[in-house]
Amino acid sequence: MNKLYKILIGVMLSLGLPGCSKHFLDEKSQDEVKPSTVTELQELLMGEVYPAGKGIESSFQMYLDMMTDDVTSNFNADPTALPIYKEYAGPFTWQADMFESMQAAGTPNNIDTYAHYYRCIKGCNAVLDMIDKVRGEDNDRGNVRGQALAMRGYCYFMLVNLFGQPYNAKGVDINTSPGVELILSSVVHDSYPKRESVARIYQQVEQDLLQALPLMEQYGKDNSKFRVTDMFVYTLLSRMYLYMEKWAEAQKYATLALNINPRLVNLAGIAYPSIYNSPATGVYSINSVEAIWLGYADSYSEYRNYTLQPYGALLFTLSTDLRNKYDFTRTNTTNRGDLRMRHFYFWWFTDPDWTVFLPFMGQKYSEDNSGVTKGMRVAELYLNRAESYIQQYLKNGDESMRTAALADLNFLRSRRYDTRNVPYVNVDYSGQPLLDFCRDERRRELSFEDHRWFDLRRYGMPEIRHTLQVSGSQSPVEYILHQGDKRYVLPIPRSALLLNPSLEPNP
Repeated sequence: MNKLYKILIGVMLSLGLPGCSKHFLDEKSQDEVKPSTVTELQELLMGEVYPAGKGIESSFQMYLDMMTDDVTSNFNADPTALPIYKEYAGPFTWQADMFESMQAAGTPNNIDTYAHYYRCIKGCNAVLDMIDKVRGEDNDRGNVRGQALAMRGYCYFMLVNLFGQPYNAKGVDINTSPGVELILSSVVHDSYPKRESVARIYQQVEQDLLQALPLMEQYGKDNSKFRVTDMFVYTLLSRMYLYMEKWAEAQKYATLALNINPRLVNLAGIAYPSIYNSPATGVYSINSVEAIWLGYADSYSEYRNYTLQPYGALLFTLSTDLRNKYDFTRTNTTNRGDLRMRHFYFWWFTDPDWTVFLPFMGQKYSEDNSGVTKGMRVAELYLNRAESYIQQYLKNGDESMRTAALADLNFLRSRRYDTRNVPYVNVDYSGQPLLDFCRDERRRELSFEDHRWFDLRRYGMPEIRHTLQVSGSQSPVEYILHQGDKRYVLPIPRSALLLNPSLEPNP
């Protein structure tokens, strides 16, 4: 039994974490090791809270991009295709039993999202409950406390945006609309927790992050990219306030982060990758100047559900609408335009002669990769701040806000375009077209990083259409996610409802 597992057992025995029976709590394991130092609590965070490095277990919401307008489906008549269609048909067609259908189909990376985040929260609560009871230096204690607070805030932020109504949804009272269970202690209670409101969950997220921030500013600046840092907290605060439409606050925290690190990977300065090879440096690689947090998602798991052996039509792939958003010409070797189309996607051949190539999935790691494809990076900060500037400009007509937004957007784009032989040409928009352009730029830049679903929710939950055909005997079927559809809020998994009788299901 390794040390980390002994530590976890010790925490569970000493605090009585949910999931331990009374009989189990009464027993004493010879391998029991109760955490006695801050270092051991840091190990607990790394083993039970941070997702990176856990292979397939780090792809616990692989389905999320498949629910958006960034993904389309093709028909492949090969008999081995049918099981894969079944694995992902639930989320692709927004079914109420999507989690159960994935489980029934044996979806290999169907890690229960709801349970995953609560396991992480349980680990954070254990650390916070014990942090003042163990030995260690004050700076280490402050660092670990800040990480636990920030990760708890992150988990609740993700949960409420998956299983609750959007914060800005029209006609929804966030003070009464159900969010998720709020559990802030490791102590076992006899009663089952009910869902707190969306507003209450956001309040807790904000509280956790604001408590974590000074600790990370003082003690966490030098943490690795696999842990929470001050940049992590700034970025999440900026994202949270963006969702809350508190534009000045979103601008403030994006600026604080960019004052520390304004750098972006310059794609034009990286050797153009050959087919099947990742670029030498990617935006999520360990050596990336813009990577803030190497968070989660295993590259192999991300790859698997978009392709099929033997070769044929790709089952799920990049939508034509998203592809057309990029100003890219693969055959113009002098000036290819927007290099994100090649550096941010895996390309696949569509004929036996390997002459026609197709971008089909997000791939933002590299040859010096961390094995991680999602997390946080500096590009989001420029986009958060630009959108905040634009919203303030549209509200009060302040031209300086428009100029500042364009400066952020053009700086980002200048690091994404092919400038080997021609300079980047700035864009210039005003009014609603500027906001529309910013949203398109966000889509181009942050594709396949689990932003699009949340962005569509806060944009008013627009209509999406998906077509799916799974066999030669079946005609293609069109599925529609209507404007403002209740399915923009994910169903709470049946497994969670069975465990907690007080848990109110989503309609």
